[in-house]
Amino acid sequence: MRLPTIAGIALIAACIGALAYLRDPPWLIDQASGLRPWQQEQGIRYRWSGAHASFFVPSGARQIRIPVATTFDGRGAEPMVVTFFLDGRKAASVLLTDDRWTTVTLDMPTPGSRRVRRVDLRTSVTREDNHGVRLGEPTAR
Repeated sequence: MRLPTIAGIALIAACIGALAYLRDPPWLIDQASGLRPWQQEQGIRYRWSGAHASFFVPSGARQIRIPVATTFDGRGAEPMVVTFFLDGRKAASVLLTDDRWTTVTLDMPTPGSRRVRRVDLRTSVTREDNHGVRLGEPTAR
């Protein structure tokens, strides 16, 4: 009778530990979706997004600054609205009307109990081959 009780308690403790680890895993900061591999052009490191992309930033930052740009040519000349969300809540929008880099500043909420916050971006249109925006390296302040 005593061995099954101990085994049950050990199983419950292991499940609780696994759930706590998966709620805030250390490798999450390196995860992204909807983003293509890094490229470099004229000294600027960036990667292309699709219409929707997600990545993670440190939760302890006060602000995150993100450079964005897109192309404007005969096949994709209409302006593009890029909307940013922090943990599912709208944080900022920017209207891109030319191909110059624009820096979007996201004011971060008070840090919670997690190490990271999820940033989502959505574009109003995409360019050829489902390209959204060129997303430069985010910097935390």
